[in-house]
Amino acid sequence: MSINSLNEKLGLKPIYIGDIELKGRVYIPPMAGFTDLPYRMVAREFDPDVLMSTEMLSSRAMIYSDIYKSPSDPSKMDIPEGESLTGVQLFGHEPELMALAAKMATDAGARFIDINMGCPVPKIVNGKDGAALMKEPELACEIVKAVISSTHLPVTVKTRLGWCYGSLNARDLAFKFQDLGVAALTLHGRTRSQKYEGEAQWELIGEAIAGLDIPVFANGDIKTLEDVKEILETTGASGVAIARGTMGRPWFSKQVNHYLETGEVLPEPSHAERLELSLRHCKLMVDYRGEKSGTKEIRKHIVKYTQGIPNSSEMRAKLSTLNSYAEAEDMINLLKESLISK
Repeated sequence: MSINSLNEKLGLKPIYIGDIELKGRVYIPPMAGFTDLPYRMVAREFDPDVLMSTEMLSSRAMIYSDIYKSPSDPSKMDIPEGESLTGVQLFGHEPELMALAAKMATDAGARFIDINMGCPVPKIVNGKDGAALMKEPELACEIVKAVISSTHLPVTVKTRLGWCYGSLNARDLAFKFQDLGVAALTLHGRTRSQKYEGEAQWELIGEAIAGLDIPVFANGDIKTLEDVKEILETTGASGVAIARGTMGRPWFSKQVNHYLETGEVLPEPSHAERLELSLRHCKLMVDYRGEKSGTKEIRKHIVKYTQGIPNSSEMRAKLSTLNSYAEAEDMINLLKESLISK
């Protein structure tokens, strides 16, 4: 460990999630429409040590949908064979279905099972799922027990501070989950009522997890290396969960882990390197989803990759018409040429 190691200066201990020993301290949790297989492949190329999960999956859909008729096929859960640091995140409010879904995810190659109790979007919480479970702590515990009993894999939970500021029950739930055998916790520093508005309250994360023995990944508003240092100092967490901060920046987890290990700041990719990466991502997406669907899905990623690059706003305005990899290649190459001609 480097003499400039922030891990050591912050008193951070090695992270064990069940039988998983992490070399890094970053978890990229699910983001709907972003953390699909192509995105995770790109992130993994940068950082072999980053912990990741599939996009959030409905336990009810997994049990009743034809999509999951072959649960032993890893592709059904989008987990490449041999992948050792990718889990499956499940949501639902029926313990028996969550248990069955956890078995399917186990058979499909998941390395851990993450239970979502933090998603704030109306279509999730209106179905009593996600953050709505914070209003029903007994049911939340029943779900945890059912999932743990159904798999040999480590089980983790992602949650928020509470439903609203009048019911900040994350601390109570965290200790109950630990007693039930949960292996790690991700805690977002907002309530469900806040959704993604306002600022994450890092100090409340610290209050909620004080004295907890299991690893905790602090989550919310982590965009810079200084944010990483500050949130770890403020909360006493073991690691960080970075979601939106990795959009268009799949290299960020590598920067974070290197910074914590050595105190050194790795440089940002050049504009040209970011454009090359966007094309690499596009090719993976087209190969994965097919040309029509893949180029449609890559549009939002290209928007993120090109933010801050000179002359890129005009190109982004044309992305809605992007329908093939060849068109994406032409757009990106034109932008690269404009940078060279400067």
